[in-house]
Amino acid sequence: MPKGLGGIELARGRCLDVACGLGEQSLWAAQQGYDVVALDASPVAITALNTAAIALGVRDRIETHVHDLDDGLPAELAGACQLVICQRFRAIDLYPQLPYMLAPLGVLVVTVLSKVGLSGDPGPFHAEPGELVCALRDHDLDVLRSVELDGEATLVARRYAD
Repeated sequence: MPKGLGGIELARGRCLDVACGLGEQSLWAAQQGYDVVALDASPVAITALNTAAIALGVRDRIETHVHDLDDGLPAELAGACQLVICQRFRAIDLYPQLPYMLAPLGVLVVTVLSKVGLSGDPGPFHAEPGELVCALRDHDLDVLRSVELDGEATLVARRYAD
């Protein structure tokens, strides 16, 4: 398996980019050989991603959807993704759904704003200390990396083999 994400082995296949925004992670994944499904509520962001994908020659590897994440994740992707990415979008209601998008041995990468390392009251969009590990530890995942510092929390986990 090719290495990615700081030496963690990643199998190629389908990648789900949740709340993709302008698509930095989608573009990276497509350039690495993934077939990407990119979701975002903003039509402007999806248009920008499509434009960037054309410019980079990877538009054929990225399927984009304007999708209201308040409606949850697309059920048809359950168990089908080798890589699930959710960067800087904190949606506590989606935490339980994220692991179930993964194929066996698939990798989940989540980064959110965090209260760890910040002074004062950072506000409601920042995760509590330990939030990602607590929310995701009972979902057939092996936590490979969990880092919380300087106002961000990142969790990288692999789904157990069936």
